[in-house]
Amino acid sequence: MVALGERIFAIGDSGNDEVVIEMDFDCAVRGRIPVPIDPYDVEDLASHGGLLILADTGDNRRARETVALLTLDPESADGTLRRLTYPDGPHDAEAVLVDPNGRLFVVTKELLGPSSVYTPEGGQTISGLAEPGPTPLTRVGTVRTGDTSTGGFNSVMFTGGAVAADGSVLALRSYTDVYLYLYRIGDDGIGAALTESEPLRVPTPHQPQGESMMFTDGGDLVIGSEAQGGALPPLYVMRGVVDGMAPDDAAAAEDATSTASNGVVLWGGIGIVTVVLAILVGFRVRRR
Repeated sequence: MVALGERIFAIGDSGNDEVVIEMDFDCAVRGRIPVPIDPYDVEDLASHGGLLILADTGDNRRARETVALLTLDPESADGTLRRLTYPDGPHDAEAVLVDPNGRLFVVTKELLGPSSVYTPEGGQTISGLAEPGPTPLTRVGTVRTGDTSTGGFNSVMFTGGAVAADGSVLALRSYTDVYLYLYRIGDDGIGAALTESEPLRVPTPHQPQGESMMFTDGGDLVIGSEAQGGALPPLYVMRGVVDGMAPDDAAAAEDATSTASNGVVLWGGIGIVTVVLAILVGFRVRRR
């Protein structure tokens, strides 16, 4: 999922990724946009400059010579193809992060061992990548997750990523947790935030196959799940994540506890809006 203003865009996993669904914030479907370039396995959505960025990076068998980015104009439905190659062989990846300057970072999904972060060589932005390429990726490092001893391997198999609209907070999700990172735009970029800073780890509500997330313009974090053969699960919202992670008082943020509207609100499934649950969550925030 990704939010553009008052619109939500979402796409299914492999086999259901030929169409992007447009919804409003009542989760009512408002349109369907055909993907103009046949994808192999779209695993994440991002946006930049009003365009949707479809991350065709899924590779369960780790056999693809190239992966791809598909950019899609939600107004005209026009698209472009940009291929990418890893420097060290194929990887499966389901999380893609794009900073406000248009730099792209791919986070791999590893069953065993830490996940790695890759970015196009030379710090190229999405608009500067060759069409169709391929453009080589370079490895930035491994994702820093903090203590995950109680979470099991599902807690560090990354299945989605998102960047707050103001660029101040990054989020990665796994099947069981969300990891939140403070981020300042600079030369080192998202890669440094993910590989050098300590995240805030927040357990997620149970989902059958949680592989989707997005930030709203207001700073809320929304997570979703695939159906796994059943009814489409509800979306969950953590309210005020951006404000809670980055207080206005920078001095107080060095060692502050935030309880400001960081809640979880259960929505109904697509096309239904039912507020069921609100839980305030307090956590410690540290700037790095």
